Amino acid sequence: MANILLVEDLSASRELYATMLKNLNYEVTEAANGEEGLEIAKSEGQSFDLLVTDLVLPGIGGLELASEVYSHCPDIKILIISGYTEDMVILEDHLKANTVFLAKPFEVESLNARIKGLLG
Repeated sequence: MANILLVEDLSASRELYATMLKNLNYEVTEAANGEEGLEIAKSEGQSFDLLVTDLVLPGIGGLELASEVYSHCPDIKILIISGYTEDMVILEDHLKANTVFLAKPFEVESLNARIKGLLG
């Protein structure tokens, strides 16, 4: 079972995504912002297979968070989500091989397909 760090600042969205992920049998640790997500990712004894983060977050944004987490955990896969589909054009130059984008809103099937594509 994959261990996922979910970072989303909107509590209703975070709860929805956490429920979706748990229903897909993933272990989920939630963070309400980039700073909290980074702190959790760097915690001793924590190991995550996947970071799911909103692109737009207060403080540390999703791209910065992904970069920081990746430098600390180079094997982690990253799924960036955003309601702004034009962000994908901007992101294409920044995405690493272990990173994919998913536009909001999304269905659980799309979420699961992206995760399976990343984790294999």
